[in-house]
Amino acid sequence: MAFLNFDTAATKLTQPTGWRSIVSAFVAWANGEVLTRRDMCVEKHVSEPAVDSFDLLTPHLIDDSDICIVDHRGGDLLPIVANVAAAAKSVASLDSVAAAVSRKINNVHAKTILIINIDIFADMGDAVEELLAAKTKLPFVPVIICSRTFAKNNFTLQRRAIAGASLRLPCNDVSIALAIESAIINTQTQRQ
Repeated sequence: MAFLNFDTAATKLTQPTGWRSIVSAFVAWANGEVLTRRDMCVEKHVSEPAVDSFDLLTPHLIDDSDICIVDHRGGDLLPIVANVAAAAKSVASLDSVAAAVSRKINNVHAKTILIINIDIFADMGDAVEELLAAKTKLPFVPVIICSRTFAKNNFTLQRRAIAGASLRLPCNDVSIALAIESAIINTQTQRQ
């Protein structure tokens, strides 16, 4: 008598639904395969969440990194970045670009990533000046700029003078993960 485990990631993808599942269960019963509801619940392993999910961001890119988010108080970026960047050393929300730059300067040896919502600036000219100043002080720190006014995400080196990637808001886990990864890779490319 064989035991069927319907709670694995592989069987969830291949398990029939609707009438086919009823027929499939009947055929399994006819073949002597027995599975009760109780067995299904007992066999579900809580220790297997990694099987059902995947990392959006390669952990070695951000491990031991301080991620500094410059955004409005209670902004949308902090929970999304915290969800994606679980391997990071810390994720902090700051009020200004100057505070983020000072945090990095005070901890020179830390790997740092800056994510800046430029919508917090009243004037776009001020935003560009602050970003240029930050890039001058921290030339090898990956910077992602975010705005609701961007037409699309741009993960190329087009805005390399001020950032490694630009992200259109609102964003989701996948787009923020791609932006972080692209900014890191683009900044490493600029070093060479």
